[in-house]
Amino acid sequence: MHNISLRNSLIGGLVFFAPVTMAVGLSEQCIEAPKRIYACDNLIYTSIKRADTKEIVCVCRSDKEAILSFLEKDSIATQRIMIRKLLAKHQMTKIELIEVLNQIN
Repeated sequence: MHNISLRNSLIGGLVFFAPVTMAVGLSEQCIEAPKRIYACDNLIYTSIKRADTKEIVCVCRSDKEAILSFLEKDSIATQRIMIRKLLAKHQMTKIELIEVLNQIN
């Protein structure tokens, strides 16, 4: 009888924490400013068309201006490196990233 109770508790715990785990994994895939330290509290979901499909992309709303600023200022080498890493991480072009950011109000 004790084993059934323990099993039900474990299953209940997994069901309870599964959405949290999935949300954390999804938020790690979201576009955030390179200098962000804390988790984003305002994720915006949008889509981008690639080839014949649409992909869902999430962006931290409060990082929009910082990322656009990095994209516009090519004069500082460290900013160029940060943007290249961001683009590579999300497998996007600069144009695609600007398009996604422009969809956010």
